[in-house]
Order: sequence, then structure tokens, then C-alpha cells
Amino acid sequence: MNLVHYTPNRWFDTAFDRLFTDFWPTVAAYPEARSGNVISPRVEIHNGENEIVLTAEIPGLGKSDLQIEVNGRVLTLSGEKKEEHEAKENGYYRSERVYGSFKRSFTLPDGVDAEKISASVENGVLHLSLPKKPEAKPKRIEIEDATGEAKKIEVS
Repeated sequence: MNLVHYTPNRWFDTAFDRLFTDFWPTVAAYPEARSGNVISPRVEIHNGENEIVLTAEIPGLGKSDLQIEVNGRVLTLSGEKKEEHEAKENGYYRSERVYGSFKRSFTLPDGVDAEKISASVENGVLHLSLPKKPEAKPKRIEIEDATGEAKKIEVS
């Protein structure tokens, strides 16, 4: 037999949690995010002709706070933010601390040259360049017609 604890506000907590699930999935998926222990950078991915460009918003994080790994076809971004501020003014003491970490993984598509991936950080934005291998780029195939002349057809 299990002991069930009486919680009179349980119906309110459940409704409140559903609000977060519907509108802020990160908070619902990671309950510790309510206390500021999880950050999830916004990521934008653009598929260009010669490379895939991934940008991630990482305000307050620098090069030394980030790790980027490629394991097989999985690219993993992780980082940790530690900030502390102290102020002593007019007899008041204020101390603020912000800690948080994140880890996001992406499956690399076939054709990305993992050996040539490059990264840079500027103004709180991480830029990753994922170059495509030459064989992954679109090719033009020539088809001969009945007269023996070749016509170019673009395949993408």
C-alpha cells in the first residue's frame, strides 16, 4: 500500500504546469529551468550551396564557456554560464548569481565534411560553418538527344 500525501493546491499546480507545457515547452520539459539552471540557446540552420551554417544565440558566453564535439554524425553543442554580481551601495549589499548549462545535439546530414567544420563567437552569437563534401553538391548531367547534341539538365 502506498501513502498518498494530501496536497490541497494540487489541482492548481497541475493547471499551472499545463500552461507552461503549452506555451513554454523548455520549462515544462526541464522543471529545473524554473530556477534558472537550464538555458537552451535558440538555433538557426541555413542550408547553402557549399555549406550549412548554424548560428546559436549564446549571450554572456564566450569561447572558453563552450564545447563543440562531433561523434560520428552527431554534432553536440554544450556550455555553461556562470555570472556573479556584487554591489555595496548606501549601506545595502546586493549579490546576484546566474548559473546554467545546456547541451544540444544535431544529426549531421550525409555529405557534411566533419573534418572541416569551423566555429567562431561574436557578440553573443556562435557561428558554425559545416562545409559540404564535393560529391554532396548538385551535379549537372548532360543528356544527348536523337541528333547527338548534348543538352544540360540541372539536378538538385
